[in-house]
Amino acid sequence: MELFDTHSHIEMPRLYPTAAAIVKRAREAGVISVVVSPIEPKFFSKALDLTERFPGFIWTTLGLHPPRTTPRTVKQCIRLIREHSERILAIGEVGLDYYWVKEENKREFQRRHFVEFIRLSKELELPLVVHSREAEADAIHILKQEHATRVQLHCFNNLSLVAEAASQNWFMSVPTSVVSRRRMQQIAEAMPLANMLLETDAPWLAPEFRQQNEPANLQFAVTKIAELQGTTEESVAKITTENALEFFRLEVHEGKVQRR
Repeated sequence: MELFDTHSHIEMPRLYPTAAAIVKRAREAGVISVVVSPIEPKFFSKALDLTERFPGFIWTTLGLHPPRTTPRTVKQCIRLIREHSERILAIGEVGLDYYWVKEENKREFQRRHFVEFIRLSKELELPLVVHSREAEADAIHILKQEHATRVQLHCFNNLSLVAEAASQNWFMSVPTSVVSRRRMQQIAEAMPLANMLLETDAPWLAPEFRQQNEPANLQFAVTKIAELQGTTEESVAKITTENALEFFRLEVHEGKVQRR
């Protein structure tokens, strides 16, 4: 099986020092590519370093984790996205977070800048990786209002909105926590494979609680998703990897993942 981890944080201090070992284990587990998504500009240099050390295997996006949204970080992030638009696969993760952010004025600030990132993704013709923790309805409303098309709803966690997201031909990523978390299992069972991507969100959302996550764990998610969908592991792996290649505009040539 060939697996594709569409969202991880190997650039974070917890994982970055052991990146070589993480990549080795991932390859042994059938992973053909990993996307890292720095959550704010200060981690971007580490992400770029990983893409240079592991070309064709590690790729990077660039965005801003919503709770870290400030005038300074937004300005810095947009500048870096414009400067490195040829080196990144997508803009993200960006979006809304109502779990950590409770104040309405700060939520409105997030919404305003989410629109800015959506418009930038369309201008630069880059896909968008969306964080929407406990804010899925608002995120979908804004995406539809802005006519966003190339969208990954990272770690999508709202069962009632799966069908609506699928109707927009957006992708939704299922994390490795699907192995043990019933809510995510319900979502994975309802989600069309045609709209599904795999992710680890490493070092978080591991298959088991209190476990540090890494890309090699994708294989356990595939087993659980196949069980939930009533299909084979090979089918889940094939379709989700094809979806990832399509979303990020990549292809496999002579066994190596590269840009189209």
